[in-house]
Parts: sequence; C-alpha cells; structure tokens
Amino acid sequence: MVEAATQPGAGRRSLAGRSTDTVDRLLDAALEVLREQGYDQLSMREVCRRAGLTHATAYGYFSAKQHLVAEAYWRRIRGWCSLPVTGETPLERLSSVFTEMGELMAEEPELSVAASAAILSHDPDVSALRTRIGGAMRDRLRTALGGTCTDEVLDALNIGVSGAMIQAGMNYYTYEGMAVRLTSLAGLLLAATNER
Repeated sequence: MVEAATQPGAGRRSLAGRSTDTVDRLLDAALEVLREQGYDQLSMREVCRRAGLTHATAYGYFSAKQHLVAEAYWRRIRGWCSLPVTGETPLERLSSVFTEMGELMAEEPELSVAASAAILSHDPDVSALRTRIGGAMRDRLRTALGGTCTDEVLDALNIGVSGAMIQAGMNYYTYEGMAVRLTSLAGLLLAATNER
C-alpha cells in the first residue's frame, strides 16, 4: 500500500526526468534558509541566490516556496514510510509509528513548522504532494493497525494525526509530546473497538 502512495505523481511541475542535481541544490538551499530565518522569511530569491541558480530555473522546477517546502517535507516522509513498522500488537506498532514520527519532525523543526503552513496551499503542485503525503501516512497507519482494522478507526487516527501535527507545528506541545498524545488516542480508540 505504501508503494502506491509514494510513487511520483503528475503535478503541474513534475520533477520526474528533471535534473536531480538542480532539485537537490534548490532543496538544500531552502532548508538552509529555513534553519536560519524560518518560513516567513523564506523567499525564492534567497533560495536561488544560495543555490547559484536563476529565478527562471527555480520556477521551472517549483511553482512557489510552498511547493519547495512541500517537496522537501515529502522526501522526509517518503523515507520514513519506507522503514518497517515494528511491534507485536496494533497499539505497540502505532506507538512505534508515532514515536518515529515525532522524532522525524523534531529532527528538522523548521521544516516541520514550515510544512504545516505550506501544505495547506491551494497550489496544484502542493495539492498533489499533499495527496501523496496523506496517502503515505494513511498507509503507514493501516500497516500498524494490521489487517483487522476498521475504516472508522483508521479515519479517526488519520484525523488525530493531522490535528496533532498542526498543533505541534503551532508550538502547543513538542513533537515528542505529539507522539505521546497520539499513542494515548490510539489506545482509547482500540479499547473502544476491542482491537488493542
């Protein structure tokens, strides 16, 4: 299931077949600016300057800073979703998934916060990435829940993950705290449906 969600899709600006060196230079420069200045100060002009590329080149790859941030975030999520899910029971597997997610978000907090804002863009390129990210996360939750999970439990967890990530991105609590809260939510849902 994860494979389908992690395959490249067709956005307005597909990166398939494009220069990986140029994409990497732009993404690396964007992460550098994010770490130093944050999302509000991130500009395509500064990213281009640091990447040593022209605006025309950058906009041939990325439609806006939201697209650039969403792509950087997607690459982190895609890498994480390729890892095996561990644990004996559904709750242990979900706890492991949430802990890993919290650690992943905490490793690059500037990107995580930026992604919380960028991913909501109406840009068609961002929309395509949002669909891939959501699908990959949903598949990871389904894998953790196992074959007996209901769509209702999966939907509730998916909504919980989305809300928790936004709240953590707004600094209501840490990404590690997010993992603890999501595990607690999973325990309540699984207990209510006797799937624990």
